[in-house]
Amino acid sequence: MGNHLILGKRYEYNNEYFDQPLELGFIRLYQVGELFCESGFQIEPHMQTTFEISYIVTGKGTFLTNGKECPVSQNDIYISSVNQIHAIRADKGVPLRYCYLAFTFSDEVPRDVLDKLIEFYNGGHGTLTRDNKDLLILFTDIFRELQMQDDYYLQVVSSCVTRIIIDAYRLFQKKETPVSFPAFNEHGLGSAVYTVVRYIDQHYKEITDIRAVAKELGYSYTYLAHVFKEKMDMTIGNYIIKKKMEEAKELLRTGRMNVSQVAERLNYMSVQSFSNSFKKANGISPAEYLSSRQKQEASEGASSDDALSNGINTDSPY
Repeated sequence: MGNHLILGKRYEYNNEYFDQPLELGFIRLYQVGELFCESGFQIEPHMQTTFEISYIVTGKGTFLTNGKECPVSQNDIYISSVNQIHAIRADKGVPLRYCYLAFTFSDEVPRDVLDKLIEFYNGGHGTLTRDNKDLLILFTDIFRELQMQDDYYLQVVSSCVTRIIIDAYRLFQKKETPVSFPAFNEHGLGSAVYTVVRYIDQHYKEITDIRAVAKELGYSYTYLAHVFKEKMDMTIGNYIIKKKMEEAKELLRTGRMNVSQVAERLNYMSVQSFSNSFKKANGISPAEYLSSRQKQEASEGASSDDALSNGINTDSPY
């Protein structure tokens, strides 16, 4: 991307390191950012000097590689390779918002260690739709770390960049890490509960049928529901809702996603159904929760400013 941007940007948060790439383990980071552009916006054709991962946050557009057009939309991932002619065009009437990550692999790491990743990214594999938004959260974490630059921020950035690169590779390979569970045991109540808790912790976003959980794990639903309620003091359905609400509040609190994006990530049929579930669990709607958090943060910021203006050290516990 670099200097190929033209007018038509609503905003851009761009971090460039082309003069001095960030050395992050086996990765050299050249650029990472987010662009929200007007409909009809274009990034003119240019030669890729790095690998690039693009994640479509909202909108629709067309990514071009060596003249070949590929339509993209929300949640799509697009891979561009080195020495390809790359261009981007937002659809007319639809603004396009996407995150991007430009990188190469370090020369200090033996090639045989990275051979699968290098082979994959050299292929320029186009797009893949991802149902959840884990990559978006990783991008958001990178942006926050680069803005705040707290202790060990580069270590966190390195971890997130590595995850994005490897997760994208795994998605295109259509491989999932196998999940192992304790063997079924009618007399091992603790084992059964641990099994379903661990399964829900990993899959709560996509669970839509509680009975399907029991079937997936090889348990009788009646048996599983009974022992789960006995040991956890809540139903399986309530535990799933609890996990969803924990993530919803975290995403809203940190500003990683808006209400509609959270509803989609947690697999609710609509924003309204998510809002109803959230209000039932928390006593207020997601919008009210978001507003209260923003007011609290503004109040805390004002108090901190007042304290500083009066010469008070707010970091002191005394």
